[in-house]
Amino acid sequence: MKNSEHNFLGGEGFFMSSKLRQFALASISIAITQVAAAQVTMTNVVPMQIPGQGTEIRVMFNGLPPQPQAYQVENPSRLILDFNQAKQTLSKTNIPVSTNEASSVDIASDDQRARLTVNLKQTGQYTTRVEGNTFILKINNETAQLASPVLAAVQQQPTHGLADIGFQRGGTGEGQVILNLQGANTPVDVKQQGSKVVVRFLGNKIPAHLIRRLNVNDFATPVSTVDAYNDGSNGVITIQASGSYEYMAFQAEDKLTISLKRPEEKKGVVSSQKTTNYVGNKISLDFQDIEVRRVLQLLADFTGINMVAADTVQGNITLRLKDVPWDQALDIILKTKSLDKRRNGSVIWIAPVSELIKAEEDEAKAIAQSVKLAPLQTEYIQLNYAKVADIEKLITQGKNSSNSGTNTNTNAGGGNDPLGDSVGSLLSPRGTVSVDPRTNTLIVNDTAQKIDQIRKMIDLLDVSVKQVMIEARIVRATTDFSKEMGVKWGVATTDRIGNNDIIVGGSDTTLWNIKTPDDDGKVTIERPQNLNVDLGVANAAGKIAFGLINMSDFMLDLELSALQADGFGEVISTPKVLTADKQQAKVASGYKIPYQSAEGGGQNAVSTTEFIDATLSLDVTPSITPDGKVQMKLNITSDTPGAPTPTGQLTINKNAIETNVLVDNGETVVLGGIFEQETRSVQTKVPFLGDLPAVGRLFRRDSKSDSKRELLIFVTPRIVNDSQSRNH
Repeated sequence: MKNSEHNFLGGEGFFMSSKLRQFALASISIAITQVAAAQVTMTNVVPMQIPGQGTEIRVMFNGLPPQPQAYQVENPSRLILDFNQAKQTLSKTNIPVSTNEASSVDIASDDQRARLTVNLKQTGQYTTRVEGNTFILKINNETAQLASPVLAAVQQQPTHGLADIGFQRGGTGEGQVILNLQGANTPVDVKQQGSKVVVRFLGNKIPAHLIRRLNVNDFATPVSTVDAYNDGSNGVITIQASGSYEYMAFQAEDKLTISLKRPEEKKGVVSSQKTTNYVGNKISLDFQDIEVRRVLQLLADFTGINMVAADTVQGNITLRLKDVPWDQALDIILKTKSLDKRRNGSVIWIAPVSELIKAEEDEAKAIAQSVKLAPLQTEYIQLNYAKVADIEKLITQGKNSSNSGTNTNTNAGGGNDPLGDSVGSLLSPRGTVSVDPRTNTLIVNDTAQKIDQIRKMIDLLDVSVKQVMIEARIVRATTDFSKEMGVKWGVATTDRIGNNDIIVGGSDTTLWNIKTPDDDGKVTIERPQNLNVDLGVANAAGKIAFGLINMSDFMLDLELSALQADGFGEVISTPKVLTADKQQAKVASGYKIPYQSAEGGGQNAVSTTEFIDATLSLDVTPSITPDGKVQMKLNITSDTPGAPTPTGQLTINKNAIETNVLVDNGETVVLGGIFEQETRSVQTKVPFLGDLPAVGRLFRRDSKSDSKRELLIFVTPRIVNDSQSRNH
């Protein structure tokens, strides 16, 4: 033990070596810090469809984006971008894309690069540009025109293949399979299949001297074996992994590297072994049966931090640590001897775990006792924007069940826990709160510490909220067209010369008139009962009539009628309402239509009158997002009185929409619409006669109508700033 102490404290050569080692470690640490600082982080990936142009993928960084290394593979078609000296912090590693050119985007990263893999629906051309901290990838949609030239160019290139297969272990324990290609344009397809990563060389076989199995279990990486063989005209390399893994494939010139590593522990996942990051300077310790207090003294001298050890810290320890951070060495010593530490600034207090727990419990009890004995004071807090009833509920609703929900308990705790009813509450067990709605004032009687907590909460919540002007535009357009053509004609005659039994007329009345002439032998015919064909247009816009009387006993009349009507109507309703953020608002205007209903029967029937709303209403609850957009829960109705029923009761024409949308500030969005078109063609005719050519026109009536109705609803939200008028 003495020799060990001498080597640690007294040996000059060892001391100088230790100083040099500390200097080297500090230099390396600074270099690593500078490299880490030079890295940029991928913060977001936003895909979008540009009409008529293709797909645009925006990759956002917290600094200037690095120029990526890009290459494209086929079967399946994928575009891979490697951003060197970049990392990603996205929670989602797969982002779906609903465009014609791409289906999804995969994000992965390791210590050296961040990878963006775009799964294409078909091979196409792409362009890139940088706008500030945003890297923009644009994939063209003219793949059909570009496919032939690209394919021809590929066919003109010489055939490439595999030159060599290598393997190495990375600095973080990953397994790297290195494939040396004969050309940078060698077609390669990399896929993950369960516990394997399969690499296919499309149209190129692996040379015979490279067909073998590599057993790499001794390297202690996720890779166990690498098999190379030929499958038909394609070369195949199968990388077998052991256990769970993550893989990346990246190509630089003619070198393709497939890296497999163990997956990192996800945030929020409880691990059986808690990982702690140690950042202290590294130290080497080699002692046998040395006092724990002596080792703590050596660590205090090495770090320059004050360490206070309790009297109960006793015992000896044997340890051999080489190039271990001093804070990790301290934790190892403490866990070995059932000790723990508490740090306050540059002072570390070390004591047994049970002693520390008891000391913290005593401190908590002392604080609780001081709260019970602290003097009470009264504070009057007038609120500006919030309601005192809402703030009172927030102050009192956190009290535990021992107070039974009241705020006037003056019991100092009795036999309860020393912490009392103050657990989870802004009020102490002796505190009370009252409200004055008239002046919007909160009256708090409690200790100074609790009043300060309540004031902090009020300063945070009693603030003005933004307001939103919601404007809706409801457009109802109608177009009507109708066209009718008809004919009326009649003939009446009788043979007064030789045969009084033959009479021709259009109706019984006409025949009777013809049969019974007046004293002078003349016949008076009543109209319109003298019609043989009555197919005229009702409410005709124009009529033309012909009459011919050849003799006293014969009459022919003809009437043509026609109607054509065109109509166009447009109704625009614009309800608007101003409301605060996340507050429901409603505006309505319209009619109340009464209707009667009866209960019972006979003489015991009781008639009641009820009312139904036929209104134009806008019901909205806006919510302003942190990026300045407006989320709206909408319920819009536009009801109007309709045509009466055969019983005389009115009907209601209903138009309504209920939805939840996200809209930019000041942007107009079309929520929905209804389009109706009704076309009718009616023909009324005399059987057989109406089908005759030319002459059949005298025996039929034609009617055509075309009606169109369209409903569109537009909504525009505007965030009202303090400088804008509230009546905008």
